[in-house]
Amino acid sequence: MTLVSTVAPLAAYAIVFQTIVYLLVPQRRRTLWAPVFTGAVGAVLTLGAGWIFGFETIGLGLPDLQVVVAWLIATVVAMSAVGFTMLRNPELRVQLADPRLGALGRGQAFVQIFLRIPVMTALIEEAFFRGVLHAALMALYPPSIAIWGGAILFGIWHIGPGFDQAQAGPNSGVRNVLHIVVTVIVTGLAGAALVWLRIETGSIWAPFAVHAGINMTMALFARRAARRS
Repeated sequence: MTLVSTVAPLAAYAIVFQTIVYLLVPQRRRTLWAPVFTGAVGAVLTLGAGWIFGFETIGLGLPDLQVVVAWLIATVVAMSAVGFTMLRNPELRVQLADPRLGALGRGQAFVQIFLRIPVMTALIEEAFFRGVLHAALMALYPPSIAIWGGAILFGIWHIGPGFDQAQAGPNSGVRNVLHIVVTVIVTGLAGAALVWLRIETGSIWAPFAVHAGINMTMALFARRAARRS
């Protein structure tokens, strides 16, 4: 088995698996169980690839903690500025608010924001997309194609979460479709930036810090916006 031979199943996982899971899981259970299920499968794929090809090969070597902490702090500061700006603007606050997070109790919200998001979302997505998938694409394609191919797959991966978030919001119909499209485009561009950071730092750990910092910080502000609304 080679990294090249793994590209097709990895791409299929990125393109269709999560979307199918989000469509099949009932909405009331989707926020918790869909990421757990897709994350568990992603973790198995990553561990299997690390065992076969070596964890250094897929970017899961030992992290440089100073670099990781620096990127995490910078991300949290930048996203906090964005969050406070959106909270102060009534129209932006409505777009920021996530009723799913606002409905959670304090303990549930803590687990969701500080455990599930960094571990089941950020860590596993980075290990899979910037780790296993990136290594496989780089073994098969020129760097530019590998980078943008991985970014596009990362954007498509977010069709399911975009659908879930759209259903939880106040909009419907065309606006929900637009929300999903914007989610795919934004996460695709973010995926390209995270791949660049993975290449520059030589591992997934700085991208993980940025990914976790963005998601956790914006989740905190989304919960705050929902409760204020």
